[in-house]
Amino acid sequence: MPIFLDGHNMKDLSLEDLEKVVNLPKDGFGITHLEIFHNKHEDRLYCVLEAPNEEAVWKHHESLGLKCEFVTKIQQIKTEKNIKAEKLAILGELASDLSHDLRNPVSIIQNTVDLMNIKYKGKLNSDMLEAFSRINRSVARMNMLITGVLDFARTQPLIIEKYSISDIIRSSLDGIPVQDNIKIMMPENDISLKCDKAKLEVVFYNLFTNAIQSIGEKTPGEILIRLAKKEDEIQIDIQNSGPAIPDDLLSKIFEPLFTTKEHGTGLGLTSCKNIIVQHHGTISVRNNPVTFTILLPKDIAKITPTVS
Repeated sequence: MPIFLDGHNMKDLSLEDLEKVVNLPKDGFGITHLEIFHNKHEDRLYCVLEAPNEEAVWKHHESLGLKCEFVTKIQQIKTEKNIKAEKLAILGELASDLSHDLRNPVSIIQNTVDLMNIKYKGKLNSDMLEAFSRINRSVARMNMLITGVLDFARTQPLIIEKYSISDIIRSSLDGIPVQDNIKIMMPENDISLKCDKAKLEVVFYNLFTNAIQSIGEKTPGEILIRLAKKEDEIQIDIQNSGPAIPDDLLSKIFEPLFTTKEHGTGLGLTSCKNIIVQHHGTISVRNNPVTFTILLPKDIAKITPTVS
């Protein structure tokens, strides 16, 4: 909808009245106030508003007994802050839709597996038991991914326990289809870390999935995982042999809703960053070769209250 700027006297409107006006929904003339400015003497008003056309703006003010000195159509150049706010608002709506549309079918899958386990208890061979176990782990991961989107609207406290990082990595890899042309090289060492296991699984799941998709199915490739202890931090490097990320995109890939994939949501790497930040860590990426580096504190329990 077009945006207009107008100027007029303040009449007998108080600042409290103006605050109410800004937060009102669209009125009968199709007017929505975006911003209202007043001068230091509080007798002149300048309004930025959305309206179907200029005539609607004039009629709107006439109905309020206000006489506009001018009304002009303007074009907005959005700041990075405005763009981010809009993206987060869209993300909040998306989170609500995902909660409604995905939770129910995921619950049906889980309930069906539980019923089959009960009905055929003691009659399932090892292959069937492993298949059900994979379904259970995949459902748990789907629920975690959905929760990760919802976390944009409300941050859930971490559930902190001590885990092996290698075990978390293996768990996140379980269920991800890996082509025969890709070799995954696990770290030679292992490190225990106090963290939220389920949330870190989401981080690794997204990073490994992206790396596999980047390498593709045509040429041999590898994903190399390294662990290292620093003075107060644990460093996790996930390196892949896929093509370099364009330099102009390196600074954008963690932004909400940014994606280069045709069917991507732009939420995966943003979820990764949010989870790592919640752990009081950092995540970054560099090229030559493409390497994601995660830094996590050795003992998060000393930094922030958590649920345990």
